[in-house]
Amino acid sequence: MGRMISVEKVYKSFGTLEVLKDINLEVQQGEVLCIIGPSGSGKSTLLRCLNHLEVITSGKIMIEDDLLAEKLDGKNQFKIAHKKISEICTELGMVFQRFNLFPHMTVLQNIIEAPVSVKKLSKAEAVAYAMELLKMVGLEDKKDEYPARLSGGQQQRVAIARALAMKPKIMLFDEPTSALDPELVGEVLEVMKKLARGGMTMVVVTHEMGFAKEVGSRVIFMDKGEISEEGTPEAIFSNPKNERTRAFLQKVL
Repeated sequence: MGRMISVEKVYKSFGTLEVLKDINLEVQQGEVLCIIGPSGSGKSTLLRCLNHLEVITSGKIMIEDDLLAEKLDGKNQFKIAHKKISEICTELGMVFQRFNLFPHMTVLQNIIEAPVSVKKLSKAEAVAYAMELLKMVGLEDKKDEYPARLSGGQQQRVAIARALAMKPKIMLFDEPTSALDPELVGEVLEVMKKLARGGMTMVVVTHEMGFAKEVGSRVIFMDKGEISEEGTPEAIFSNPKNERTRAFLQKVL
């Protein structure tokens, strides 16, 4: 089991607002790390730093053994080539709260776009793999539909297939079900469970405590930009040690 993500002493500020404070964590291969906590605790920002959508203020992030970001006192110590960063980021698939599908493209076109244009896959190869992925998410019959014709749950399942089309080693999920109607949440979580069972390394920011409990190998509770507590789902949900974790879980469970 190799180490897939390593975060050391990461701080992130927007102007004078410190959003992440001294974040340290590691994610091992095949692990499903669930990040929970109140709104505004820095969960999504942490996820966005992992794939360089946000640039850290200080600290260090490694993806596998590659340096993605390192800053000391807000200054870039190492000039990492942009090309290298892009290369590292293709190893990470990201699924957002809003599905972010291209509205003018069909489901199939949405999925093959990046493999063809970025990875230079032949169209035939890309289509064959896209159909496999659509089968996995239960939507092969929707390949020629446009996103507007799909339910939110279907759009999110397409978004997962699209992220997987790049064959990432790590999947990042940013509250993937919070924009969905309650009756559609289950179908998206089902696909995520399938991925977890298949051994995909996953980092999931979620409000779905049942998912974190059932699928998470480890749970992190964030509050006010800090990791307040981490442990197995059982430890966090049955016997949280931190007062803030307890207070939060009493509200949501």
